[in-house]
Amino acid sequence: RMAAAASARVGPSRLPATYVEGFHNRDAVSAIEYRKLGKTDMSLAPLGFGGSALSGAFYAVDDSEAISRVRYALEHGPNLIDTAPWHGHGNGETILGRALRDIPRQAYYIATKVGRYEPHPPDMFNFSGARVTKSIDESLERLGLNVIDLIQVHDIE
Repeated sequence: RMAAAASARVGPSRLPATYVEGFHNRDAVSAIEYRKLGKTDMSLAPLGFGGSALSGAFYAVDDSEAISRVRYALEHGPNLIDTAPWHGHGNGETILGRALRDIPRQAYYIATKVGRYEPHPPDMFNFSGARVTKSIDESLERLGLNVIDLIQVHDIE
């Protein structure tokens, strides 16, 4: 068991597949112990970047500062960005999309969520196949991407 767990990690000094020479801070990335996500090929830093703070849902957000914080975080090793359409009703993904324009796509994995959309309780959740597909298309457009690496179901209680 210990051998399997150790082999699932990309230890310090070994660079993950998301490492991009000329973009990342090599010393910072080399110091992180990346871990394989389940049975995927993704090796993730133990700390990711949460996109909800970019949405303005908690406090006013300066777009240029938000964009520079995304870049700084990714340059220093976190390689998973977690976001959702629920974050500021799409605003978080829109700002994140602007931040990602000048960041090499290989430098990160992106996760978003489906299922929770509207602020009014009767319309808040929709897990139908049609709405999930539409949500993924909307997220791709807001993020300016053609691939999302991980889709999660939002608040399936």
